[in-house]
Amino acid sequence: MAEHISRRFHIIIDAYNCKPEVLSDGAKVKYALEEIAKLCQMHILHGPVIIEGVPENPGITGFCIIDFSHISIHTFTATGEMCVDVFSCKQFDYEKVKEFAKKTFELDDRFIEYMEVQYKSH
Repeated sequence: MAEHISRRFHIIIDAYNCKPEVLSDGAKVKYALEEIAKLCQMHILHGPVIIEGVPENPGITGFCIIDFSHISIHTFTATGEMCVDVFSCKQFDYEKVKEFAKKTFELDDRFIEYMEVQYKSH
């Protein structure tokens, strides 16, 4: 049996204590999805789709399907939180994504958690 190797690259940026005006800006979420795809050197196949949350859980959700998987952004205006998730079968530069998200969403390093995953299976 031939050895099967698959690779997955995944970063989650989980931020809190975010500015309410940034979290409620659907145009900024759309812009970020488009730019993150470019930073990762990937093409958007569907989207970006931008949806407003429900009254019990206000915020913005945006996602796009890219040629190697997906990018999603969720904002939570009631709690001042946001999550950026990039999942791909193609390697990309985590640092570029982090720096872009920090600048675009005016995030403070003191209030950000990062989860970086690189899967390798045989």
